[in-house]
Amino acid sequence: MRYTLLLHYPEMDAAAPGEEALAEGRRAFSSYAAALHQADVLISAEVLQPSSSTTTLTKSDGALRVQDGPFADTKEQLGGTFVIDVADLDAAIEWAGKAPSVEWGAVEIRPGATYTVDGAWMPNA
Repeated sequence: MRYTLLLHYPEMDAAAPGEEALAEGRRAFSSYAAALHQADVLISAEVLQPSSSTTTLTKSDGALRVQDGPFADTKEQLGGTFVIDVADLDAAIEWAGKAPSVEWGAVEIRPGATYTVDGAWMPNA
């Protein structure tokens, strides 16, 4: 079963935590990604740019609206994602609990509904 781990944490300037803390965070996420890979459960992972670089599209009365910034007005940002393939929700919870960002934010676990393989939609088992 595929689950996406959505990493939410406070919006901050990259310089705010300091170079030492950033380096420690990079090491922690590298170690976490390596553990997921070694367990053969990692499908993909992304660290996202700050929400200030977001562009949001909506449609109203047939007209496309392009908005700078995230859709939600919040002090937290979606900072990254990990897509994992594990046996069940309990296994997803176990892996999400090991995400470094759980120390300073929330990790949302969301099961996938469908995914693509060679352009064809497949149901999440």
